[in-house]
Amino acid sequence: MNPSEPTRSPTSLEGRRILVTGGAQGLGEAISARIVDLGGQVLIADVLVDAGRATAERLGDGVEFVELDVSSADGWRDAVTVADDTFGGLDGLVNNAALLHIGLLEDMEPDRIARLLEVNLLGPTLGIRAVAPVLRAAGGGAIVNISSIGGLEGMNSTVVYSATKWGLRGLTRSAAIEYGRDRIRVNAVCPGMGNPEMFTPFLGGFDLERYVDRAPVVPYHEEGWPRNVDMYDVAEMVVWLLSDAARGCSGADYAVDAGWTAGTFAPGLPGF
Repeated sequence: MNPSEPTRSPTSLEGRRILVTGGAQGLGEAISARIVDLGGQVLIADVLVDAGRATAERLGDGVEFVELDVSSADGWRDAVTVADDTFGGLDGLVNNAALLHIGLLEDMEPDRIARLLEVNLLGPTLGIRAVAPVLRAAGGGAIVNISSIGGLEGMNSTVVYSATKWGLRGLTRSAAIEYGRDRIRVNAVCPGMGNPEMFTPFLGGFDLERYVDRAPVVPYHEEGWPRNVDMYDVAEMVVWLLSDAARGCSGADYAVDAGWTAGTFAPGLPGF
């Protein structure tokens, strides 16, 4: 990426080649679609083969699919090879694939704990390790890690998930320093609660609507799901960070939560 004044629209992704993990559905699909809207090419990487291929076909030209378990170093090597064979390289990476477990820590089996750590933290680490040399060869690029508001504050019943998302923020900052000399920017996006479609792929039988009905009120907006944030809001932040418009941004966290983590809203105080 040329650090000089861009000749294209700052938010254009024209000609950019981006690998998106967990891109078969939900937030990953929304991010992939927005990249295509802005002129980019996408390699969707997911363990959901049928859904991933269907999404790639639906998004049209310039979108391909590769099967990838993000916890596999060999899988990452193969995905990078596909990117090179298909697009001639990469200009960006979105580490979006994740697992969410809602429940008490003491009720979690060790294998389940290990799997969350593998997918949510080891996966992005291996991804950066595999993709960074390709970005370096391209003259630089952008990496966006999808963390969470669970990585900005603690929450009961999501102990392991939150731990992985806090860790992902640490990975983001350290990688930004390590790869800055290669003109590789690394940032994290921390989505809040929002459109249930963003979470449904991870929730299994958990009743999100029941939780939302009991969730604390945040005064950003009183309509829709809490915080009035949906996956398309999150996707907009991701594509901005991938673009030249964010060329001065690296090693930072960007909350897209409509104010959830800004502080405490206290109804009943004067004026409220």
